[in-house]
Amino acid sequence: MKKAAWRKFKDYLKSLSEGQKTDGKLEIAADTTSYFIFNLSVGTSSPQNISGILDITTPLVWSQCAPCTACLPPPAPTFRPNLLPTFAGLPCASQTCQRMLNQTCAADACGYIGVYGDDTNTTGYLATDTFTFDNVSVPMVFGCSGASTGEFSDASGIFGFSRRPLSLVSQLELSWFSYFDNATRMKNSLSTPLLTSDLYPEFYFVNLTGIRVDDNKDLGDIPAGTFDFRANGSGGVFLSTTMPVTFLEEVAYVVKKELASKIESQGPQRANGSALGLDLSEALAGVRRRQRGDEAPNYFFPDNNTGLECLTILPSPAGVSLSLLGSLLQTGRTMTYDIIDEQLIFEAAAAPPGHSVSSLLMAFPLAVWMILF
Repeated sequence: MKKAAWRKFKDYLKSLSEGQKTDGKLEIAADTTSYFIFNLSVGTSSPQNISGILDITTPLVWSQCAPCTACLPPPAPTFRPNLLPTFAGLPCASQTCQRMLNQTCAADACGYIGVYGDDTNTTGYLATDTFTFDNVSVPMVFGCSGASTGEFSDASGIFGFSRRPLSLVSQLELSWFSYFDNATRMKNSLSTPLLTSDLYPEFYFVNLTGIRVDDNKDLGDIPAGTFDFRANGSGGVFLSTTMPVTFLEEVAYVVKKELASKIESQGPQRANGSALGLDLSEALAGVRRRQRGDEAPNYFFPDNNTGLECLTILPSPAGVSLSLLGSLLQTGRTMTYDIIDEQLIFEAAAAPPGHSVSSLLMAFPLAVWMILF
């Protein structure tokens, strides 16, 4: 993991805790270190595909559009709205623009700015067109970006799955969605309520009641209520599909000591991880993987330059009461969001036959269990 990945999300958590939400800007949490990409079909006559990163914390569906005067060339063809007769820009006076974007208008176009942290952002205007899902066509509002900075890897945009009105989930009025296609509920599945934060109602929060190492008893050094919402609406634990790192409120970071002790008892020694932006007890030599010939658990990240296996569970910045369950702790599970009943259903699963699997969907952690009930 690049040092910038840690800094980016720490800056994002700080902005959440300090309430830095600027009018006219969509506050977005996204990182392309670990992601799941898929295509959407736009238009009815000679439809075009746009590719995007699934992001459950992003409020908008957007793609780079030609002419994109300040965009990195994406691997996929750039979306060309001028070739679609059904494409139309959203007027500034429209109710959607007035309500959602606080009149960020120029030349009667409903403009937006998406801020991702560091120097990553996107700007464009809202538009409407018809999206087709199998044989079902649906009119959608989406973003057409003419300028983007940062790296979006193999995607031309971001597909927001948050609770906000312009997300894919809200516009399609989905009753549920899952990271796997055609996922079915199995007898061994578990569920936990999806919670809503008063401060950040767009995110998917869960009730984290404890942490175990190697399925032993819950860590007793974590004070009761550490992961609960506070009276002022702060606190809580939410999920991300785009940030691989898990952040725990600082008082809950005793999990680091338990993991270090467990791993060192199996042979590996602590290493100096300062060059990676980590402290001594967050970087461990990758002995276990090489000695035993198996893959390191996915709460570790291998740094090819140093040969270290780096723990990807980090403390939230000082003064930040939010915690986040990153994508690495979700991998190897079918994660189903039941919007109607407000439940998160999760179970061990493999990808459906014939479907490719991104790095987001490979293995579930063997030694760290987040207890959700």
